[in-house]
Amino acid sequence: LLLCLEANAQSKSVAKFLDKHEPITSFYFYPSTLRMINRETNPDYQRLVRNIKKLSFLTFEKNSTLSKSDCQDLKAQLASDKFEELFTMNNQDSDIYVYVQGDDPEAYISVVENESSLMLFDMQGTPHLPSLMKMIQGGFDFGMVAEMPGLMKSHSEEENQP
Repeated sequence: LLLCLEANAQSKSVAKFLDKHEPITSFYFYPSTLRMINRETNPDYQRLVRNIKKLSFLTFEKNSTLSKSDCQDLKAQLASDKFEELFTMNNQDSDIYVYVQGDDPEAYISVVENESSLMLFDMQGTPHLPSLMKMIQGGFDFGMVAEMPGLMKSHSEEENQP
């Protein structure tokens, strides 16, 4: 599975991070899946995901093998791979960093960090950022993805399946 993640990784930074740290969950969303999540048929959400070709969502638990300095190293590695910080924000107890690569970006990486975990979004395609901001300001529930039956499984759940 880890080799598959590395093959699908968009950047060298993410691949190097995956070499050292195993995610506790990993999900891959393609256009049809992203549209399916929009159960409320929110037009801003539809604009947001319209030009996204693939979204990899990885979560990591901070523990003895993943420290705050490892997270800092990931952000430094992104900078060395010529990813530029597009914006940073704080939402409740999480710090959110969004990086882009190039003048006409087709590569976006977002790092969401809090005391206990790190989430990594590796995106191919172009999200509609004004719609994202409008949704954040409007209190859109991005966590509803976790409520979708059968869509979200952790690695331990997958290992216990026949």
